[in-house]
Amino acid sequence: MENKDNLTDETLPAENPQAQQTSRLYKDSLFRTLFGDSKSFLELYNAVADDHFPEDTEVTLCPPNSILARYNDLAFRIGPQLIIFCEHQSTISTNMPLRLLRYLTDTLFSFLLDVNLLYGEKQITIPTPRFYVLYNGEQKLINRVLKLSDGFAIKESEPGLELIAKVVDINIGSGEAALNRSKALYGYSFLIAEVRKNLQSGMTRDLAIVTAIDFCIQQDVLADFLKEHYGEVSKMLNWEYDAEAEKKVLQQEAKQEGVEVLAELIKSGLSLEDALAKAKALVAQSA
Repeated sequence: MENKDNLTDETLPAENPQAQQTSRLYKDSLFRTLFGDSKSFLELYNAVADDHFPEDTEVTLCPPNSILARYNDLAFRIGPQLIIFCEHQSTISTNMPLRLLRYLTDTLFSFLLDVNLLYGEKQITIPTPRFYVLYNGEQKLINRVLKLSDGFAIKESEPGLELIAKVVDINIGSGEAALNRSKALYGYSFLIAEVRKNLQSGMTRDLAIVTAIDFCIQQDVLADFLKEHYGEVSKMLNWEYDAEAEKKVLQQEAKQEGVEVLAELIKSGLSLEDALAKAKALVAQSA
């Protein structure tokens, strides 16, 4: 067990907003750490899908190629029948089905399929893919289903290609039944809710995280896991909050850059419509 009283400066989370801005290749998330082994993932899948695979079911981690390792949260094969992709988000991206499509094709062709068989006459059987987005953001969840076809330029009643991701609200108090089916998922959501509550009360980020972890241990919520990984969990949560803050700053900077470019173009004599079109093109080129 890692005793919090013996934590060094290196194990404690840093307040410096620059300290945790590290590539996701090197900084894993608490969500992936908590559900990244076969047993924990099977519990998570059974909870969100309301399925009932037994504990001895063969569950295989999809080998993390360069795309999966950098961008995907969880990808596992359950027996020979299913391949499951899970993403955890605090803000919903409507582009998630397109991203999941890339994860699926990369996984199939780098892990499951012999490309030489694609040109044979015999039908190739692949595991049935299922996609889940686990949402714990603070904004009210609107869409429970994300579809690839929602982004198609031409809307069709029967699109030639489709990918559907189910969105599951894992916030405490959401009423989502999955939270009652998985102690680990409930514990994760409880911990995040406590961190947010502490931040809203005015605590610094470091204190909010440590206080939330201590409270969870006292309440026997993820207690064994948190005791064993105390400093690691603190650092992961600190990094995740820094990453979210950094994302918001970048979005604000992009908006400001667009406004400034637009103003200069209008001053040059372009109409508002032409200036908007050119400003979008210029900002896109510089991104």
